[in-house]
Amino acid sequence: MSSFELFPCSGHRLADLDRALATSLNEMLEKEVRSRRLELKEDYEGLLRPALERLLADVGLQRVFWDESLGGEGHNGPEAAFTVAAALEQVGWADTGLAFVAAHSLALQASMAGVGGAGAAACSRFAPLFCANGPPVLVAFVLPGYSEADGPTWKGRSLQVESRREDKELVLKGEMVRPTCSGADADLFGVLCALEGAEEPAFVLVPGDAAGLVRGPVFKKTGLAASLNADLRFDSVRVPVENLIWSSEEGTHLLLSWYYLGLAAAGAGSLIASYEILKEWGDTRVIKGKGSIFKENPLTAALMGKVAGDVALARALAYWLAGLLAEPDSFVSDGIQGAWTIASMVAQRIYATAEQCLHNTMELMASAGYASEWQLERYWRDLKTVQCCLGSQELANIDVARRFYDCKTL
Repeated sequence: MSSFELFPCSGHRLADLDRALATSLNEMLEKEVRSRRLELKEDYEGLLRPALERLLADVGLQRVFWDESLGGEGHNGPEAAFTVAAALEQVGWADTGLAFVAAHSLALQASMAGVGGAGAAACSRFAPLFCANGPPVLVAFVLPGYSEADGPTWKGRSLQVESRREDKELVLKGEMVRPTCSGADADLFGVLCALEGAEEPAFVLVPGDAAGLVRGPVFKKTGLAASLNADLRFDSVRVPVENLIWSSEEGTHLLLSWYYLGLAAAGAGSLIASYEILKEWGDTRVIKGKGSIFKENPLTAALMGKVAGDVALARALAYWLAGLLAEPDSFVSDGIQGAWTIASMVAQRIYATAEQCLHNTMELMASAGYASEWQLERYWRDLKTVQCCLGSQELANIDVARRFYDCKTL
């Protein structure tokens, strides 16, 4: 029985193609990523960039949702939520950062080509970029931030970029803009920005080579080595007005819901990897002076049991969220708006659970938990970094309060 089979989820909702994709990803990632870790560690050029190329371009994760007439896979129905969950938990099992980067591409595709998406014209404009037989397309988002700076806001979050229309173009401005990932080398930025004259944020696609888009130096991070991030400056960046994909709350909620699903699945897969590390430790270590196997001691077994329970909970929540996005009207009465709130809540819960789970695992493994050869410390760093990228837990709690308590003034 594989580690994935040990932890229950809504597996009956997975199509045969989803299972086949998960199996092929597992085999590929074991051979090309996990088995090369001790040799290459977190080498971006030698290990992580080639893996991104394989996942996005060769395996085709960047073509999943686009219509077949545009060169895509045409897998853009609501059941694709389970495809996303199955794929990204496998990628997260090998490397949290790889799954984090891939989640951006899948969320963009889902919000444009999926049910309730942006429409045929926008898809026809951008699908060829992803579906051509060429290099991978790295996608990054510029999402509302959490600073106290004056300026336009959305649900208590500051919008990092402002935009206005000039004839047939949009002009975007912003200083010290922090993208979610890959600021140094993303090919396409999805920017949630304030649009002059509009009440809701606009979602604008900005090519990475757009004039006026200035990238800062790659900054140091604790984790997520697969993402070469850097701050940006939008110095009167001009893009065609057709690059405005939506200016509606529904579109923003749809994008974020799929983004949170991707992060939830990545976190669940990473926790399964950490479980495997602890299981090997418990199977092979002997408690000095007692002669008993580590996992057979009642005290250690109790804490190991709690870790396994946390992993099971995280995976169950990730697949439950996939079910919600596959059938939002069956779960919530307020459609994608309610689904967005719950998706945020689930992602926050999974990463809070992951933090405690990894702390307990490190406690059990003592100094070995921090040793790079055991890989646990990398998962700890990566999961904690994604948790930071999710943003303020308190603001997320306010979003939940708006929905469940019908708050009017927040």
